[in-house]
Formats: sequence, C-alpha cells, structure tokens
Amino acid sequence: MRPPTRLLGVALALGGLVATAACTGDDADPSSDKKTAVAAPTVGTTASASPSASPSPSAIPTSVPPAASAGGICKSITFSEVRTYLGLTFQASAASGKEGGVRTCVLMTLDEALPDLTFVATPLEGEVSEDDYEKDFVPDKADDQGGLGRAAYKRVIAPSGTNGPAAEVGWLGDETAYTLTLTTPQATGTAGATAYLSKLAGLGPKLIAG
Repeated sequence: MRPPTRLLGVALALGGLVATAACTGDDADPSSDKKTAVAAPTVGTTASASPSASPSPSAIPTSVPPAASAGGICKSITFSEVRTYLGLTFQASAASGKEGGVRTCVLMTLDEALPDLTFVATPLEGEVSEDDYEKDFVPDKADDQGGLGRAAYKRVIAPSGTNGPAAEVGWLGDETAYTLTLTTPQATGTAGATAYLSKLAGLGPKLIAG
C-alpha cells in the first residue's frame, strides 16, 4: 500500500484536503455538496482460531468513501466509471478549489505512485470563441480532438523526472474549459500513453456534473 506520506503530499498540493475511496464495488450516490470530505480507510483483516493463520500485511481497504466524498468537482466522479473507460483502478481522491474558481480533482492508487488522473475545470469570463480557446488554452504542438466540446485538443506529454508520459485531452465547454490528464508510470512508453487519448476523450464528458 502506498505510504501515507504520498497521500499527504498530494493533499498539501491541493490545499491539504484528501478523501480516500474503495476500489471494489459500486460508488455511492454523489449527493454531497461539501467542498472536501476527509476519511481514513478501514483495512480488512483475516481472523482465524488456527495459530498458523496470519493476517495479510498488504490488505486493501474495504470500507472507505467513494470518489465523490472528496467533494468539489470530484462529486460527479465514480471510480467504477473511470475503470470502465480507462481500464485502471483508482482508490483515492483529492479535491481543491470552489465554485467560481479553478477546481481540481485528482484520482490516485493506494499501492503505487502512478498512474494518477487529474481533472481540472477552469471557469471562463464572458464569451470565449473557438479561436480564443485555441489561442489561450491549447498547448503548442497539440493535435485537434474531434467530438468533444465546442473545440478540443489532445497531446502526449514527455516523461519528466520519475513520471512517465502523460496523455491529456482538453476541451471547451459552454462556460468552462476542461483538461483531463493521465500521468502514467515510466514503463508505459509513448505508444502506451497515446493509446489512452481516445479513452480520455470518451471519459471526459462523463465527469461533468449535470
């Protein structure tokens, strides 16, 4: 299981607020309007009358909140839906920001530093055209992404430090610009990261609260 200091570091980066969630079963109904929920995982153990039985030191938490419990923009996210689109299992979430400002939700695993998934919503001031979006939000050398928002891009970000390549899609909504970035382990490689772009494009709209 990932050391607690890893989750603490992410929490501090997002304003010091973290919520963890289970990787098995269906997520609960994301009905909370709290900015962030904080919860400690309950680790399942195995009990036996036999003296030869020993508990597993790597037991996965079995009673922890869903992704939505982190609040903020995480409230419309479920681990099961992310797993359906990406084929990846995340077990912890952290949220920052509040309504009217830039809001961020990060999904992480408990046993490895990577992958992680970052969803960012940036509110727009006034009417933003597709040309304005391309000029102000689309990174250099990014490619067009069809079928996502009013305008969209996709790109693979080169590995940096201990991070492997990252797959990213961004798009223009009615009043908000969104980005969805999956940072992968180094062993993934550029081709592996590129394969996630279409999956991220399919997942993106599902993360937006109705």
